[in-house]
Amino acid sequence: QSMAQLANSTAGTNSLKAVQKPSPFKGKQGGEARRFLAAFTLWAMSQGSTLNHVDAMGNTISACNDQWIWAVLSFMQDSAALWATPAIEEITQGTTPFKGLWTEFRTQFKARFETVDEAVDAKERLRTLWQGSMTVPEYTARFNELSTCTGYSKADLRDRFYEHPADSIKDELVHTARPIASLEDLITVPSNIDIHVRQRHAEQERQRGCTTTTTTVTKPAIPLHTTPFTPPARDPNAMDINATCTREEFNRLMRSKCYGCGSTAHVKKDGGHNRDICSYCHRIGHHETVCMDKFLKKPRSQKLAAT
Repeated sequence: QSMAQLANSTAGTNSLKAVQKPSPFKGKQGGEARRFLAAFTLWAMSQGSTLNHVDAMGNTISACNDQWIWAVLSFMQDSAALWATPAIEEITQGTTPFKGLWTEFRTQFKARFETVDEAVDAKERLRTLWQGSMTVPEYTARFNELSTCTGYSKADLRDRFYEHPADSIKDELVHTARPIASLEDLITVPSNIDIHVRQRHAEQERQRGCTTTTTTVTKPAIPLHTTPFTPPARDPNAMDINATCTREEFNRLMRSKCYGCGSTAHVKKDGGHNRDICSYCHRIGHHETVCMDKFLKKPRSQKLAAT
């Protein structure tokens, strides 16, 4: 039934051009062998009457077993060619190898080049898969490739996907209000976060580049006040305040964060803080948790912001 569905999906006058010819298979075991077999199957189904039985309209009905076998053997190179040589010799002697059945070829190919227990191997590789320096889409692609072979439920896969993203992504997921209960949502939300974080890092790199090449006039340092500082209730986006209360330290703590609220998921211009009023300095455009005056231990302003 799956072959018939695949045949219908590749049928049509443009199928020959739509499906790319797979690369030669050189004998690499595991995932490479699995990907080659899938790519070859899709390509072979798109070849019309060259490799398949077709109806009066030219639509593929089923595979020509012997033609598929001959074709797939021609893709074998290096160590895979050594394995394929006896079968090719059978063809030159007028017989068809693998009992003349594509299913028999698949069985022997999988036994030789794919893992003996594909599910066990996929589960182990999934257990040791971490995002590391990969982007979230790259991590997701590798996760999806392995997850299809494990037999895990979507609920199990959701938990396993959540375990191994980078810490910066997991930190943002703790504070997000977007739904992440399903596997699909848990894949979508981190991908969006990853884009924003990397965009912000790129902006910072450009800003640092401009700072090193541009000479600016340094404003007079604002004297520190000795007014005692009473920290508010802990906010997840609030800055850590210590004895080194300088503008440079403030900017260092605010790297990769929004100057309006402290989030790392967006920059200030995208945060919608134009009407936010700081309850500490009473200026417009940021929250108290990221107020520079408060960080510098300046007295709380008694003025009301203009509206």
